[in-house]
Amino acid sequence: MAFFETSLTCEQLKNRHQAAWWRTRGRRPVVGVSTDMENVTFEPHATVDAAKEWIAKTCHVVSRTTVTDVFLARSRQPVGAPMMTLVVDPIRGSRGCVLKMSHTLVSHETFRIIQDFITEMARPENELGIDTVFSPETWSDIRPNLPQSLAHAYSIHYHPTPADLEEVMKIQERAQARWSRTTIGIPLHPDWQTRPTRIHSKIVKFEPEEAVAALKSMKKLGVTLTAAFFACITSAIAQRYGSGDEEGAHLLFSGNARRWLDIEDGYGRGPITMGIIPGGMWIDSSEVDIRAKDKHGLTQLAKAIERRQGDDLASPHVMGLYDQMAPILAQGLAQPQDPAAFPTVGRPTLTSQGPLRDDRPAGPGQIQMSDFYTGGRNTDPNVCFGLHSFRDELRYSLIFDERFFVQDEVMQLAYAVAGLFRSLIAEELVPAKL
Repeated sequence: MAFFETSLTCEQLKNRHQAAWWRTRGRRPVVGVSTDMENVTFEPHATVDAAKEWIAKTCHVVSRTTVTDVFLARSRQPVGAPMMTLVVDPIRGSRGCVLKMSHTLVSHETFRIIQDFITEMARPENELGIDTVFSPETWSDIRPNLPQSLAHAYSIHYHPTPADLEEVMKIQERAQARWSRTTIGIPLHPDWQTRPTRIHSKIVKFEPEEAVAALKSMKKLGVTLTAAFFACITSAIAQRYGSGDEEGAHLLFSGNARRWLDIEDGYGRGPITMGIIPGGMWIDSSEVDIRAKDKHGLTQLAKAIERRQGDDLASPHVMGLYDQMAPILAQGLAQPQDPAAFPTVGRPTLTSQGPLRDDRPAGPGQIQMSDFYTGGRNTDPNVCFGLHSFRDELRYSLIFDERFFVQDEVMQLAYAVAGLFRSLIAEELVPAKL
């Protein structure tokens, strides 16, 4: 979701939203892609009536609510077609918009889609409506910007040898073996089998001076911001829920295929808008203190995480392996789940989305994005932490299902994580001048 500031009236924004969304589709046709468990389709629209019908289904305007409330409501809806919601005349807070899209289609692309939509709403010609800006879609115009799958790009650029396949199978065997080891984690609610699903997407923000101090601290400590934050998550969970008898910490995270492929242009075959690869690692409690409380201990834990982070991503051929596994996983998810197959604890999980910026000036008639947050729908038995920054302001989200976890307990954990992180960067904080 994004908040924005503008001198444009709500009426002007409403008049422009349809043409703005249509032109966003021209730049980012992924918003016109429909998907289900088996198929991904894109239908070009040759008439303005067809375009209007698509817009009516996928771009809505709401008022007398808040951007945050719309964001939460959308995250609780089942994943369907991409949908943009423009929020005008809110009961509190700024105006803004919310984009809901399936994670099978996009990862970090959501920020760019929202950027383009806001840019288009600032164009005066879009106030005349879609009839004045419409031009029929043709395959020759759309194809260069249509997304390609990670599996497709991999199949073109990589041709594994038998030795490559043997190596990647060993990686997968090691990854699977971790699930049988005793690990720290967040205990699932004892009544999770009968509790209803209720998605939460929470945000915790650091102060601007804390973000600056964090960057200075990481440079001095010789660790990445992501590894340091993951260390704080791990330690907080271990301290709060660990018995001390666990073999270690089984950590889950998301890797990015940009390490192996050009995901922006896709080598002229279209962008790879979903380039995320699931990753995992094992941190052995006999090698490092997973309950570290002080700066030295947290730094050592962060360095151990950094060393282990590449274990599951040691070969580009994991992209091909996950493509082969996807149909089996999808079929399994479609079947009734055996409660005995569920883990007893939610593994520590982190996605790091990096820095996001939108520095366009907010002059007369312009629209400036004043804030941006990521979130979504997570029905897995874990609490997914998402670390990112907007204009150098550091924050993290927590996405979880109340079916498995109690909201108050998750937020207590969130503040414990923040406390550990603040202790790690405390020496670099400059006291405010009175």
